[in-house]
Amino acid sequence: MQKIEVDIDLHTLYDESKSQNEVEKVLVLDGQQRLQTLYCIYHGFLKSDAGVLKEAYLDITSINVDTITEQIYNLQFVDARTPESLPLFRVKDLLSKYEKTASEDISDKVNEELDGILNESADEKKTRERIVRKNISKLRSILTEDVHFWIEELDGTVNEYPYKTILEIFVRVNSGGTKLDASDLMFAAMKELSANIEENLEDAALLLSNGNINFEIDTILKAILLINGKGATVDPQKFKGGEGITLVNSIDGNWDSNYLPAFQALRDFIITDLKLDNSKIIRSYNSLVPILIYLYFNPAATPENKSRLKAFYYKAQIFNWFSSQTDGVLEAIFNRTLKSCAGKDFPLSDIQEYFVNSRHTRINFDMAVLEDHSLRFFFLHLLYVETNSSSAFNVKLKNNAPHVDHIYPKSKLGKEPLLIDAKDINHIGNYRLVGASDNIRKRAEDPESYFTNLKNSGISIQKHLLVEEYSDDPAKLKMDRKEYLKFKQKRTMKIFEILEPIINFV
Repeated sequence: MQKIEVDIDLHTLYDESKSQNEVEKVLVLDGQQRLQTLYCIYHGFLKSDAGVLKEAYLDITSINVDTITEQIYNLQFVDARTPESLPLFRVKDLLSKYEKTASEDISDKVNEELDGILNESADEKKTRERIVRKNISKLRSILTEDVHFWIEELDGTVNEYPYKTILEIFVRVNSGGTKLDASDLMFAAMKELSANIEENLEDAALLLSNGNINFEIDTILKAILLINGKGATVDPQKFKGGEGITLVNSIDGNWDSNYLPAFQALRDFIITDLKLDNSKIIRSYNSLVPILIYLYFNPAATPENKSRLKAFYYKAQIFNWFSSQTDGVLEAIFNRTLKSCAGKDFPLSDIQEYFVNSRHTRINFDMAVLEDHSLRFFFLHLLYVETNSSSAFNVKLKNNAPHVDHIYPKSKLGKEPLLIDAKDINHIGNYRLVGASDNIRKRAEDPESYFTNLKNSGISIQKHLLVEEYSDDPAKLKMDRKEYLKFKQKRTMKIFEILEPIINFV
């Protein structure tokens, strides 16, 4: 749905008769924005700056997710003075034109009109009729049935209640439907104690979000709570009473001097050192919590410690250190190694010892780990970062995100005369990252001709082939079984040679 930027003073919408004293009222404790959105969809809205009525339309024949907007219906708001025609369906018609018409009858009428508009085959017509019936039924169902939304009604709250009592009710009943994040409940508890903390946390999350990364406030709160000795679990109870006041005052008082420099240092580390700009290369955002805590105590980390932080991050992703019991893991790391790390090296060795002895997980990167097919994105990302000082995921064109491409085409390796096994075809030694558009253009071209043409055009092929023998003379990339296996082995060893000292740095 397109964004509607309307700044409405809700007081202007109150029903005066219902606003009088002693009149029983229905108040919305949570869900105001959803109700407003639904109202705008079914009733339309006035564009405040021009007084123009905008009405919602959707493609009533649509069922597939749009590749650009990632929406099914592509809802759009149109000036009521210039109505659209089918297949765009005016949602408001369900409250006016078709108010007393059954869903099946509406569908029949709409399909009849579409018959005269669309040029379809018999099969296409049959499919479209089914989609229209389904969409009309869903739109009508949202209006008339209560199965789409979870509602908890609190009866009898007609007297005045203080803010904290209303909050308590909200926390208790927020257990069904789509639960809010813990950070949302935390905000509600903190608002009573601080006017700045919500905005500060939102600014920090925005600062740390880069490219396609969405850094949640919940993750930031875990670090802040640990620093203050409150454990890693995000819980509104931690911001109640005298201890809650002390905690919030401490956060506010140290924000500019301690927290903000830590967030800025982490932001620089994410962009400059890790070059993270895509969620595909982040298994767990919680792995960044220990890094944030270390930078809180040591915002100007040395190059050696940045290397340790980088090794920690990649090992945490590769070995899935934060896949379960995350809060307990974070608390153990903090209490054992990080709470007294000010002015010291990042305690990577101690953290690794914890994961080996207490979590029984791997800590060392070796050739077997490199050949784990499920980890190819991590290794390819790190490879391009280290060899090109940039992320292959840092693209502007939406549909040009990098693909994992087979240097030797998969479609030819498994056939006669090569007959290469699948495990040797789908292998890190044969993988590179390349933009989607370039990959489509390449198709299944033999590597000898493909890379020779690139080289002759003045394009560097070293960043993809890595092994100088082949980047100097791509004519050696013959479609031959023996030559392919030799290339795969040499390139795999080169990748390991590049990555091993980074991931195993201590």
